[in-house]
Amino acid sequence: MPAIAQVDFRDFARSVGTVVRYGAGDAIFREGDAAGLMYVILRGSVELTKQRRLIEAMHSGDAFGFVSFLDGEPRGVTAQAGDDCDLALIDQKKFRYMMEEMPNFVWYVMEQMARHLRIASAAL
Repeated sequence: MPAIAQVDFRDFARSVGTVVRYGAGDAIFREGDAAGLMYVILRGSVELTKQRRLIEAMHSGDAFGFVSFLDGEPRGVTAQAGDDCDLALIDQKKFRYMMEEMPNFVWYVMEQMARHLRIASAAL
């Protein structure tokens, strides 16, 4: 596993993003929703589903929501809190700031994207 994957960006995301608490079962966003944020899981878990089929269960330290965030297309999956969780919500301005202030953050995002792509491809 690449060394950057071992870096914990939760404290940085917490300090830059807007922290929101979700209860178990709460919808974070739904398939087809407009995108404007990406998310870093600070605590808890999140389930990504497509047409009610589980695609991926994610945990503390993982990031999600960045594909639609980056390409401006509607959400392709539904994100729901698997249990009580705290998420750092990152908008475009904060994302750019994070990239400038911590260059390794781009590697973290690319590793997260690659992992999600592999999981989604395997689910097909």
